[in-house]
Amino acid sequence: MCGSEEEKLNMINRWIINLILLIVLVGAGLFAFQSVKEEPHVTKGIEVTNHKLSDFDEIELNFPSKAKVHFKIVKNHWKILSPVKGRANELYVYQLLSILASKSPEKLKSNDLEKYGLDQPKLKVIFLNKEKMLKEEFIFGTYNPISENQYIKYKDDVFIVNGLFSETASYVPIEFIDKRPISPYEIIQGFNFSRLEQWQKNQLKLVKKNGNWATKGINVKTTQNDIIEWLSVSWDNLQALSLETYKMDSRLGYKSFDVIVNNNKKITFYKIQESPQLHLYRKDEGLLYRFPGDLGFTMLNPHVEVKEKE
Repeated sequence: MCGSEEEKLNMINRWIINLILLIVLVGAGLFAFQSVKEEPHVTKGIEVTNHKLSDFDEIELNFPSKAKVHFKIVKNHWKILSPVKGRANELYVYQLLSILASKSPEKLKSNDLEKYGLDQPKLKVIFLNKEKMLKEEFIFGTYNPISENQYIKYKDDVFIVNGLFSETASYVPIEFIDKRPISPYEIIQGFNFSRLEQWQKNQLKLVKKNGNWATKGINVKTTQNDIIEWLSVSWDNLQALSLETYKMDSRLGYKSFDVIVNNNKKITFYKIQESPQLHLYRKDEGLLYRFPGDLGFTMLNPHVEVKEKE
C-alpha cells in the first residue's frame, strides 16, 4: 500500500510540474505573438535638413591641414577630381550624402561653438549644385563622450549625428576611387589578347555577338559555356586588391591587351607585373590595379583549347 500511495504521489507531482511548464509555454507564446503584432519601434529624431540626396551634384571635403577632396557628377556618374582623379566609389559618396537625410536626437543653440569644438572645426563638408544655386555647409566638431556621436553645425543650429560621416570623409583620397578596373556601366563585349606573349602565336580574341561568345584566332576553339564560366570567376564583379596613380614608362615595352565595352569602346591595359601579383595599368585612367597572382593568371587565360595543326 505504501508503495502504491508513493507512486500516486509521484504521479501527481509530475502532473503539477507538466501543468506549470504548459502554462509557462503558453504565456511565452502569447507574448511572442503579441510582440510580432506590435508596430516596430521607429527611432525618433529631428531632421537635420529637408534636402534629398539627389539635390546635389558636387561635394567638397575641407580639412584644416589636408588637401581638399572634390567630387562631381560627370556624364551621370560620380568622379573624384582632386587631389586624385578617377571613378568614385559611389557607396562612399552616398555615405557622405546621407548626412542630408540624417536625424539628430536634439537641436542645440550655436551660441557656444567652443563647447562643441566647432570654433576650430575638424572638417567642413560642402554640398553644391551650381545650376540650382544650392550650397549647404556642414561643420564638424568634437565627439559626444557618452554616445560617441559627433556635434555638427548646420546653418544656425548644432546637431548630434553618427560619427561615421566624418570617418568616411577622412579616408585617404585614393580610397575613394572605385577599385573595379571596368566600371558597372562599361559592359564587356570582347577581349583582344593577341599582343600577350602566351596568345601572340594564336592571335586570340573573344567576341560577343548577339548575346553569344565566340573565339577568333589561329587554331583556337572554345564553347559558350567555357567563356561564361571563365568570366564568372575572373572579370565579372572584379575588384582590385588596391590601386594607385601611376606614370608608365612606355620605353620599357610592356605587353598590353584590350577590353572592348559598349559602343565599341576600347580600354587598353598594360601588364606591368605578372608575379607574385598581377599589376595592370589602365591607360585612359592613369591608374595601376593590383590583383592576386592566381586570379591574375585566370584573368589573362580564358578557357580556350589550342587545336593541333592537321
